Amino acid sequence: MGVLGGTFDPIHNGHLSLALSALKEQGLDFVWIMPSAVSYLKEGTGVSPAEDRLAMCRLAVEGRPELRVSELEIQRGGFTYTYETMEELNRLYPQTEHYFIMGADSLFFMENWKHAERIFAACRILAAVREDLGREKLLGKIRELQERFQAEIYLLPMEPVGISSSLIRKEASEGHPIGAYVPRGVEEYIKTLGLYTHKEA
Repeated sequence: MGVLGGTFDPIHNGHLSLALSALKEQGLDFVWIMPSAVSYLKEGTGVSPAEDRLAMCRLAVEGRPELRVSELEIQRGGFTYTYETMEELNRLYPQTEHYFIMGADSLFFMENWKHAERIFAACRILAAVREDLGREKLLGKIRELQERFQAEIYLLPMEPVGISSSLIRKEASEGHPIGAYVPRGVEEYIKTLGLYTHKEA
């Protein structure tokens, strides 16, 4: 199984494209979309309530049984640490191979994540890489992580998407249409609740 975590405020078509590419390229059975409770990297940044982000994730994957939404991190509460999540998944699904899906640019500072050695021990890394990311530098970093942590890292080629959650929040707050960026159900949810109307991007 793959695990795609994040704040998902809101989840958008770029997230879905990444999950579906991971499914296809790595031959995964399914991907967990896993919204965080409180990411320690985003403390105090005005993140939307967990129940709204969770609801948007569920709307985004409707009709796609290969994409599933997990409440694991939200139920755990508090700060979200990747090593805890992956170790818990290993306890829950001991016969399953787990792939943590992330952007390849994060590999350059991943050793600074809390208990990085436990992340690499608990799962394989599936890193989405854009063509504009320096390939030689990236391969050098992968070799470094492999030697230091015995990490298993696989690259997932991705076309640049040009969508970000911050862009969507800004567009929504200014009353602009966001249907090109998010699934219809997510768009309607944001409109109905006025989710970003009174929030700075």
